[in-house]
Amino acid sequence: MQFSKNPILKNFGDLPQGEIPEPLKYNRPFQSTTLSNGIKVCTERSASGSASVGVYIGTGSRHDSLETAGAAHVLRNMLVRGTSSRSKADFATEVEQMGGRFEGNTAREQSNLSLTVHKGDLGKAVELLGDAVSNANIDAAELELYKQELSSEHDGNYRNYIETTLENCHFNSFRDHMLGQPVKGDPDKVQ
Repeated sequence: MQFSKNPILKNFGDLPQGEIPEPLKYNRPFQSTTLSNGIKVCTERSASGSASVGVYIGTGSRHDSLETAGAAHVLRNMLVRGTSSRSKADFATEVEQMGGRFEGNTAREQSNLSLTVHKGDLGKAVELLGDAVSNANIDAAELELYKQELSSEHDGNYRNYIETTLENCHFNSFRDHMLGQPVKGDPDKVQ
């Protein structure tokens, strides 16, 4: 019913084949460039005083096996816990000094890191994310520390009823496929 101007009770407002609703017809202009190394760069102009840059990696929890469940999530988090040129504290300090906002997410299909900063700091944001992805220093001690943090996070997850219910529904729908596995994995399975 949400897309049809005249919902029909019989089909609950399903769209006639070929009709695209007006709100979905709008496509913001953007530029897409593929670099020689295969990396795709998409840019979009904005009148805002801030800019966002993100790195999207085409791997998520569905790419983990039962033995490696949670690896995509752990790896994404380890990317910003130190590189060959900066420590975890240096990374956090540089983001803070720019007044930036860092976000990371691991979903079923992909993982991403993004920074939102003032437009004048966009070059620095690109450099920070590039360093995190290209020069990550996966330190054994830092990994052990993160495993403890992840274990504490999992201990508190049972209180998040909405997410827990949705994850359980998804698991029951896709239990025989990696799509059914929890997004964050089991911290005890991380090697």
